[in-house]
Amino acid sequence: MIQPNQPGGEATPTAPRGVMALRDAGFLRRLLSIPFAAVAIVAVACGGSSDAAATAEGDPAASAPATLASVGEASDFEVSTPHDGVFDLNRLEGQPVLLNFWFPSCPPCRAELPDLQAAYEASGDEIQFLGVSLLGLDSAEEAQEFLEELGVTYPSGPDAESQMVRSFKIVGFPTTIFIDSDHNVVKKHAGILSAKSLESLINATVASGGGLDVSGS
Repeated sequence: MIQPNQPGGEATPTAPRGVMALRDAGFLRRLLSIPFAAVAIVAVACGGSSDAAATAEGDPAASAPATLASVGEASDFEVSTPHDGVFDLNRLEGQPVLLNFWFPSCPPCRAELPDLQAAYEASGDEIQFLGVSLLGLDSAEEAQEFLEELGVTYPSGPDAESQMVRSFKIVGFPTTIFIDSDHNVVKKHAGILSAKSLESLINATVASGGGLDVSGS
């Protein structure tokens, strides 16, 4: 995890379990070059969460039940994608949504993308996938180039001025938010999700009808 300490201070890297520590000096220089206020707002972190297990054995989301309960109405948003236009809740009316918050300089974000693409190929007709890239450490152009190199085909676009990061209270990357067809948030997971967990949570979101209190997750 990488988190800022105080204005003018150093960013202190630590290595959460199952996540590669970020020791690249160039990455740290880029992090420290961002105005502190912006970093403080988004609390930039990679994989930081008690929920962030990267293996099927240790991933608590892998045993997700068949239903999820709403924990609040999703905030409206607007994401402009280079190939699929602008996405907002009006355009996605009646559709469940998967929002994945990420950025290219985040190793666990990169590690998760192939499983997200595989899940999109399997379930993209049932739930709208939407990548949301953080700006600052990487540009929108760098994010799109990386997605194209990796063969990621679901829509993705930048979070202009970190508005969605603030609205959805994102404190770690990657974070994936599952929104049901009534546009209520039913799950918020910080950290890498395994392929098995993604499948379980997608199925639960699509069929969401209550039954599990996931408040505080």
